[in-house]
Amino acid sequence: MPPFVSVVVRSYNRLGSLCDLIDRLLRQRGPSFEIVVVEQSTHVSDVDAARLAAVAADRRVRLIRRPPLGGAGARNVGVEHSAGDIFVFIDDDDLPIGEDFLARHVEAYDDPKCLGVSGRLIFNDDLEHRYSPLLAAVTRTLSYDPILKLPFTYVQHDHRRIPVYAILGSNASVRRSVWLRFGGWDTDTAIEDEVSFCMRVLRGKDPDEYFAYDPRPTLLRNRDVAGGLDKRRMPATVYFGHYMDFVHRILGRYHATRFVLLYPLYLIAAYVMSVGWIFQNSRRYRTWPGRIVTALILLVTLPFFAVRSLVRPGKGFTMPALPAPAPAAEADAPPKAS
Repeated sequence: MPPFVSVVVRSYNRLGSLCDLIDRLLRQRGPSFEIVVVEQSTHVSDVDAARLAAVAADRRVRLIRRPPLGGAGARNVGVEHSAGDIFVFIDDDDLPIGEDFLARHVEAYDDPKCLGVSGRLIFNDDLEHRYSPLLAAVTRTLSYDPILKLPFTYVQHDHRRIPVYAILGSNASVRRSVWLRFGGWDTDTAIEDEVSFCMRVLRGKDPDEYFAYDPRPTLLRNRDVAGGLDKRRMPATVYFGHYMDFVHRILGRYHATRFVLLYPLYLIAAYVMSVGWIFQNSRRYRTWPGRIVTALILLVTLPFFAVRSLVRPGKGFTMPALPAPAPAAEADAPPKAS
């Protein structure tokens, strides 16, 4: 029997783009599927509420209403309410390309040893992006730095890679059985929240099991949609603080000895990654003088963030159980305007 697919979407204050995504998903051909939306918006207009109610009327759509949970928490809740054999994760500001997007994910699981799949990303402001062997050699595809174990996620190319050592946060899929074996996502980091799950899988999987990068399921990432975690518009100091929290709480948890012995290198790496974010991904700093000044401010304040991350407690680690999916009758009501 073909696998049943659950598309898990986490959404926060992006109802317009969420409805665009649901419209696109409902046109998918191939496997049977459901769309499980963890909707956490705090600001909902009458127009958006009406449109969401209309698309959610389709029997394949399930709305789960929650207060803001953070990225990892929302993904965990979405899976808990899903019935699929395969979970496909898409963020609410992204759009699948083509009507065979889900079918391509499913095809990648022909090998029972494949645990999870990541697809190709293209960007709305860089549609002509071309594969760069030099960039791939530096950043690598879904892997980790061999010394510090920091993640690399270069997935804009059309070369299939098996194995890879991580999955994406959006345009990624995993088998239900993998979730049951290894648990969910750690919820005490605001960024890079898929890393903990991947590291746990890598530690416990059999030697011949693997993650795959398959460029056939392609996703359009919209980098200019407000809402969500809004990582591209947050101040650089906030992003740097989040990255330091990730280093302390996730890498410090899964690579404790390495983290303690190489801590100065982690500080330098966090700064370098944050500067790269300022110049490449941020939508807040659009001029070269502003970027340079911001990078210098981060350099000066680096000791403060190092101390803050050492003394600031995390939210704790959760590994949620996976209960039976909630009956359709228990689906939450559509959001009300506010």
